[in-house]
Amino acid sequence: MNRLGLVVLVLAGLVVASAIAVVETKHQSRSLFVKLEALRSERDELNTDWSRLRLEQGALATHSRVERIARDDLSLRVPDPGDATVLGADAQESSP
Repeated sequence: MNRLGLVVLVLAGLVVASAIAVVETKHQSRSLFVKLEALRSERDELNTDWSRLRLEQGALATHSRVERIARDDLSLRVPDPGDATVLGADAQESSP
């Protein structure tokens, strides 16, 4: 085999290796894109869940609901004014 044939053979091998590298890179790119889209979809689902949970928390923490549970389930009541003791800070104790 002469020198020209050897050069052509080496160049053909490099072209084939380059083509295989291009195919592998394209495959990796597509795989990463699929993974990226799956992660974006998961992020969107989590954001939707987070919004729903915030709305649910707001609904569960309304004053009227808390008051109803305290009154009905826990049998709590507002104390009579005579039962309440108001504590005040002494003027001398509060000054520096």
